[in-house]
Amino acid sequence: MRRRNLPFLILFSFVAARGLAASQLDLGAQFQSWNTNVASPLDGQYFLVPLTISIDPVKNLNFYAQGEFVDGQTTDPINGTQNLSALTDTVVGGKIGFKIFSFDSFVDLGVNLPSGNQAWETQTQESSVPPEFVDYPYQGRGFGLSGIYGIAFPDGATQYGVGLGYFYTGALNPNANSVENLKLGDSMFLSLNRVTNFEAHQVQAFTVSAYYSLPTLQNSQNYLWMGPNLNLSYSWSNPSALSVAAGVQYFLPAQTAVNGQWVAEAHNSLGARFYLDPSWAFGNFLLSGRVKWVMANGYDPSDLSYDGGGLLLGIEPSYQFPLDRQSIFKISASYDNITADGAGADAQGNRVNILYNRWTCGANYEIKL
Repeated sequence: MRRRNLPFLILFSFVAARGLAASQLDLGAQFQSWNTNVASPLDGQYFLVPLTISIDPVKNLNFYAQGEFVDGQTTDPINGTQNLSALTDTVVGGKIGFKIFSFDSFVDLGVNLPSGNQAWETQTQESSVPPEFVDYPYQGRGFGLSGIYGIAFPDGATQYGVGLGYFYTGALNPNANSVENLKLGDSMFLSLNRVTNFEAHQVQAFTVSAYYSLPTLQNSQNYLWMGPNLNLSYSWSNPSALSVAAGVQYFLPAQTAVNGQWVAEAHNSLGARFYLDPSWAFGNFLLSGRVKWVMANGYDPSDLSYDGGGLLLGIEPSYQFPLDRQSIFKISASYDNITADGAGADAQGNRVNILYNRWTCGANYEIKL
């Protein structure tokens, strides 16, 4: 059976949707399935129907909304087989562009509406692929607000950008059978990037970003304080040949409240993460790959807080069919092979690896409004 390295609540975060580039409607359908090599079943399957709409009533003004319906079944040794069906949270917002001293700027404001099931992720965490490898497909995280400001400084074909954001999270009760009165910590965001445009729509980008979180509260008292999260990434985009994205994420240690005092954890509970996502375009056919390596955290393998990290190797072919000048139909499929090092235990209590096989297939219809 798997062991988690931190209380599950720290994996919750409010994620604001971003508006599409222009007035557009996206409707999709996707099937996801996964299984493992362990004797006790850790598997599941989801059917997802995402919907995103973006409207530009006037120049430099965009409104957007995003939601999803999910129907799923998961199996694990603790909860048995669970059948769940619900809407996710819904994100609505707007983005306005303007100039400050001739520099392009924007403000993006989003609202996370609590239309989802807050207990879904807790109920299915034992059976799900660990979120350090693949994001949970379902999100029900309660009320939230986001605000992001960005400004760009041009320099010939290169543009330097700065982004600042604040994310507010409201009350959360992630367990269906109890009331925990949690208030997740708000977070602040800083991003610096350098983007250069080349011929034939080729683009190169370097980005450095950081998140800083405020304490999570339980019953209005300090409970958990996650450490800052630092990120570095590089991308090269070529719409007619090879594209690549690569990056690293590093998490500083967290603190827990003990008798009203903050106490730093003995070791870092979250290991660094490295990723490489290459792709090659052959006309309307795109072949994408992904590699993600998660390092072990700072705890000894004999400690219950140990997380051995692991490796993800994935491939995703996709093809898009232009229906007319305003609409596109896209189909895709993917396979991920994931090794979670030391995530399970045998009958003698020795740590063993868990191997996940994850498949997806889906279709998406996009129409410009």
